[in-house]
Amino acid sequence: MMYKHLILKMALAMGNEDYLFKIYHYILAKYRKEEHEKEHEETQERKAEVIRIVSELESLDIIESIYSFIVGMLSVKRGGAA
Repeated sequence: MMYKHLILKMALAMGNEDYLFKIYHYILAKYRKEEHEKEHEETQERKAEVIRIVSELESLDIIESIYSFIVGMLSVKRGGAA
Protein backbone atom coordinates (compact mmCIF):
# COMPACT_ATOMS: atom_id res chain seq x y z
CA MET A 1 0.00 0.00 0.00
CA MET A 2 2.96 2.28 0.48
CA TYR A 3 3.57 2.17 -3.27
CA LYS A 4 0.04 3.41 -3.97
CA HIS A 5 0.64 6.39 -1.71
CA LEU A 6 3.96 7.15 -3.40
CA ILE A 7 2.45 6.87 -6.89
CA LEU A 8 -0.34 9.26 -5.96
CA LYS A 9 2.12 11.68 -4.38
CA MET A 10 4.35 11.66 -7.49
CA ALA A 11 1.41 12.06 -9.87
CA LEU A 12 0.07 15.02 -7.90
CA ALA A 13 3.47 16.70 -7.92
CA MET A 14 4.11 16.09 -11.64
CA GLY A 15 3.72 19.04 -13.95
CA ASN A 16 4.90 17.59 -17.25
CA GLU A 17 1.80 16.77 -19.32
CA ASP A 18 3.68 14.38 -21.59
CA TYR A 19 4.74 12.25 -18.62
CA LEU A 20 1.24 12.35 -17.16
CA PHE A 21 -0.20 11.26 -20.51
CA LYS A 22 2.22 8.33 -20.77
CA ILE A 23 1.62 7.32 -17.16
CA TYR A 24 -2.14 7.51 -17.66
CA HIS A 25 -2.08 5.14 -20.65
CA TYR A 26 0.30 2.74 -18.91
CA ILE A 27 -1.92 2.61 -15.82
CA LEU A 28 -5.09 2.31 -17.91
CA ALA A 29 -3.73 -0.75 -19.71
CA LYS A 30 -2.81 -2.40 -16.40
CA TYR A 31 -6.22 -1.57 -14.91
CA ARG A 32 -8.09 -3.01 -17.90
CA LYS A 33 -6.02 -6.20 -17.75
CA GLU A 34 -6.82 -6.62 -14.05
CA GLU A 35 -10.53 -6.01 -14.68
CA HIS A 36 -10.53 -8.55 -17.53
CA GLU A 37 -8.96 -11.16 -15.27
CA LYS A 38 -11.63 -10.52 -12.61
CA GLU A 39 -14.40 -10.87 -15.22
CA HIS A 40 -12.87 -14.15 -16.43
CA GLU A 41 -12.85 -15.52 -12.88
CA GLU A 42 -16.49 -14.48 -12.38
CA THR A 43 -17.46 -16.17 -15.66
CA GLN A 44 -15.80 -19.41 -14.59
CA GLU A 45 -17.63 -19.26 -11.25
CA ARG A 46 -20.97 -18.75 -13.03
CA LYS A 47 -20.28 -21.69 -15.36
CA ALA A 48 -19.52 -23.93 -12.39
CA GLU A 49 -22.74 -22.85 -10.67
CA VAL A 50 -24.82 -23.51 -13.81
CA ILE A 51 -23.27 -26.97 -14.18
CA ARG A 52 -23.96 -27.75 -10.53
CA ILE A 53 -27.59 -26.62 -10.73
CA VAL A 54 -28.33 -28.43 -14.00
CA SER A 55 -26.75 -31.64 -12.72
CA GLU A 56 -29.12 -31.54 -9.72
CA LEU A 57 -32.29 -30.99 -11.79
CA GLU A 58 -34.64 -33.94 -12.14
CA SER A 59 -37.69 -32.51 -13.93
CA LEU A 60 -37.49 -33.27 -17.65
CA ASP A 61 -39.84 -30.36 -18.39
CA ILE A 62 -37.49 -27.90 -16.71
CA ILE A 63 -34.43 -29.40 -18.39
CA GLU A 64 -36.15 -29.21 -21.81
CA SER A 65 -37.19 -25.61 -21.13
CA ILE A 66 -33.63 -24.63 -20.22
CA TYR A 67 -32.28 -26.37 -23.32
CA SER A 68 -34.76 -24.54 -25.58
CA PHE A 69 -33.89 -21.22 -23.93
CA ILE A 70 -30.14 -21.73 -24.50
CA VAL A 71 -30.62 -22.85 -28.12
CA GLY A 72 -32.79 -19.77 -28.73
CA MET A 73 -30.16 -17.46 -27.25
CA LEU A 74 -27.41 -19.01 -29.35
CA SER A 75 -29.57 -18.72 -32.46
CA VAL A 76 -30.10 -15.01 -31.88
CA LYS A 77 -26.39 -14.49 -31.21
CA ARG A 78 -25.53 -16.13 -34.54
CA GLY A 79 -28.01 -13.93 -36.38
CA GLY A 80 -31.01 -16.26 -36.43
CA ALA A 81 -34.60 -15.29 -35.76
CA ALA A 82 -35.17 -13.28 -32.61
